Amino acid sequence: MKAANGEDVDIENDYNFLILCNNIIVDILKCAEKYNWSSEKIEIKEKDKNRFNSSKYDLFYWRKHGYATVINKSLYKHMIFSLVSDYNKYVFDAIDCATKYHFGPAFTLLRKPFKDNLLLLEMLYIKRYRFVSEFFNKPISDFAIDAIARNQKKLKSILRRSCKRLNFFTGKRMYDLRYSKKSKQSLEKIWNKTSHIITTCNQYATENGNLNIIFATDDIVEEHIVYFYKVCCSIQLYFVQLLLTILRDEKLITEELFNRNMINLHFAFSCTLDDSVPNEIAKTLAVRCDYCGHEIQITEEMIKNNNRNKTFNYRCSKCKNDTIISGFLYI
Repeated sequence: MKAANGEDVDIENDYNFLILCNNIIVDILKCAEKYNWSSEKIEIKEKDKNRFNSSKYDLFYWRKHGYATVINKSLYKHMIFSLVSDYNKYVFDAIDCATKYHFGPAFTLLRKPFKDNLLLLEMLYIKRYRFVSEFFNKPISDFAIDAIARNQKKLKSILRRSCKRLNFFTGKRMYDLRYSKKSKQSLEKIWNKTSHIITTCNQYATENGNLNIIFATDDIVEEHIVYFYKVCCSIQLYFVQLLLTILRDEKLITEELFNRNMINLHFAFSCTLDDSVPNEIAKTLAVRCDYCGHEIQITEEMIKNNNRNKTFNYRCSKCKNDTIISGFLYI
């Protein structure tokens, strides 16, 4: 497959990384259900015990009568996992379309998760439980993504704060990818062209005598599929890091499990890169053997071998067993 500059591009590693991200997200959602991660223990006051068991009083009644903090915490986690589940369905279907070279539907399916779901998750992340209070006390129109996106100052502040806290990407990079109409890297241009036969916006106006993507030649299809995988890998890396950070902050996983999952994630992403990863960067990654617990230092050669073999695994130098990175580590 060829990129926009005419160079041959191998996208199998990118596809494998996207499937790994999907597996991690699905595993996390399974854990959330199995271990009731959205639940919170409520210490009921003596005077409320009889009424608490009555169907006359719902959750929102008790939010207003002395139990807002604990209920908001539970609702916060419920919103997180619900948004993540919805997000992942769209992204997975988009990947499926991309494997069939249906680049129009593939990009169109990314619009809702990348613009809407992800932004709400970023708002939840930076505001935490305060977001729940605002959500139930303000008009729902205040949370409409189009309304937030029109306020560029507010939107860029959300993206900047999220990226800064994660120490990953920049707010400008995220804005250019997901919302800008002017950036060369903008998904907004592609989303509009794949959603409409004819567009008139100056930044992505349909050419005279043409129809958006209808007459796309094989080279145009290939260029868009290559870009789909590259941009999707970057945003999925960001998304999974955001999700793991929320799990750690909510004490749903330990700091050790957070670090192990993060290192596995970044090691796998490094294996998708066509350019060599310098040893000084590789040395920042140290993985742990799943069998004996021995710590293994990642090397540039290990990353090259995985890139060449289309794999995400490493061999323990002590017990000689191979560990395959295939999903979320919880134990």
